[in-house]
Amino acid sequence: MKTKIILFLLVGFLISCNNDDDATTPGNPISGTWKLIDVSCECAPPNFQADHIWNFDLSQNKLMVANEVDEPLQIFETGIYFFVLGSNTITLQDLPYEYFFENDRLHIGYQYQSDGPLMIFERQQ
Repeated sequence: MKTKIILFLLVGFLISCNNDDDATTPGNPISGTWKLIDVSCECAPPNFQADHIWNFDLSQNKLMVANEVDEPLQIFETGIYFFVLGSNTITLQDLPYEYFFENDRLHIGYQYQSDGPLMIFERQQ
């Protein structure tokens, strides 16, 4: 009887385990690390030969931007930014950017329908 109870508890323990290594927060796929792959706007385009990495930390509402090169017309310079996340908006530096996902890519834009920036990111591992 003891063996059955121990086996039952062991199976229950194994079933309840999950993989916490996932970089996303359940129910919120924006969290984690993203690489900028495209920008459309009336601004000078960034150098896509260099890495432009954005890491969203939802536990602290922080965006960490790491640009491999410093360019005079970066949308966001390398640094840490605090944000407020809505259901389809993210407010960065007091500007409400829209965000959405398409083909497993993150799209973030500010007035992009009328020539503002629309940035497209791919998830990094």
